[in-house]
Amino acid sequence: MPGSTVIVKWVDENGVPHIVDPTHPLPVTSEISADQGVASGGSNTTLVDFTKGWEVNMWTDAILQVVIGIIEYHRHIVSNTNDTLTINALPGVIAVVAGCEYSIKREINPLLPISRAIVHNVAGYIAAADILGADLAPLNTPCLFRVTACFNAAGVLSVETIAGGNSQVQQLYGGVALNNNSLYMFEHLVHAGDTINYRYSANATIMTFRVQEVIAAS
Repeated sequence: MPGSTVIVKWVDENGVPHIVDPTHPLPVTSEISADQGVASGGSNTTLVDFTKGWEVNMWTDAILQVVIGIIEYHRHIVSNTNDTLTINALPGVIAVVAGCEYSIKREINPLLPISRAIVHNVAGYIAAADILGADLAPLNTPCLFRVTACFNAAGVLSVETIAGGNSQVQQLYGGVALNNNSLYMFEHLVHAGDTINYRYSANATIMTFRVQEVIAAS
C-alpha cells in the first residue's frame, strides 16, 4: 500500500502467526494474482466483495492475501459463494473489514497441474459461443493448458487466443468433428499476455469441459 510499511505475516493452519522468515516461509504461489479487489466487509473467517460474481467454490484451496492495518495475512480459502470467500480463521480478534485490499493466488507445486475451469452437465450451449464465462489468463508462463472435452453432439472444438489485442481462433483436432458422447484431450502452449477461451461449432449439452494449467513438463 503506498506510503505505508506492510509487515508480511503468515498464519499457519493452527492459527499461529509467524513473521515471514526462512523458518516460516510463505507458500509458493502463482506469479500473478488470479483475482484481486477491495473488500466490502468480512469477519474473522470471511471476506465479502459485492462487486464480484464468482463461480461457487472456484477458489477452494487457493491463497487469500489480505492487508489488515499494516499486516498482510495469508489464509487458505475453504470455499466461496458468488461474492464471499470463507477462509481458515484469522488469529484472535483480527477481522476483514471494508476497504481491505486483497488478492487471490494459487498455491503452486510445479509437478501438479492447476485446475482452471470445470464445466459439467450444462445444457443449452449455443454454437460458436464462448464456453467459459470469462477468458483465462495463465498464472505462470510459459505453460500448457490441458483440455478435456465431451459434448452430446458432434462438432469442432476451437481455441481462441487473444494477445496484444489480436484474436486468433484455431481449430483443434485438425478441424475434424469430435464424436458425440466421446471424451477428448488436447494441450496447447500459452504465454504471458495471452487470454484464452474455447468455442464449439454445434448446439450441445456440455457433458464435461475441464482446463488444467500445467507448469512443469509432466
